[in-house]
Amino acid sequence: MDYTYKVLQSDLDLLAAALSEIPVAVAVKEYEDDILEDGDRIREYTPNSVRIGGLSYCRKLYEFRAYPADIRQS
Repeated sequence: MDYTYKVLQSDLDLLAAALSEIPVAVAVKEYEDDILEDGDRIREYTPNSVRIGGLSYCRKLYEFRAYPADIRQS
């Protein structure tokens, strides 16, 4: 399935997602379809990493995706 999603790259993107508590998916940058985390809230982020759920992910290695609300609910 092809879904439209927003890639969260900047600190502002991550802050907005964290404050609005939307579920964020984590994918490996090199393998676009390899989703590691299906969707959980951002707990913390730094210039180097993003903590989602109980795990931290390196911002250089992973892509963080926010999906539209209508897709998340289905």
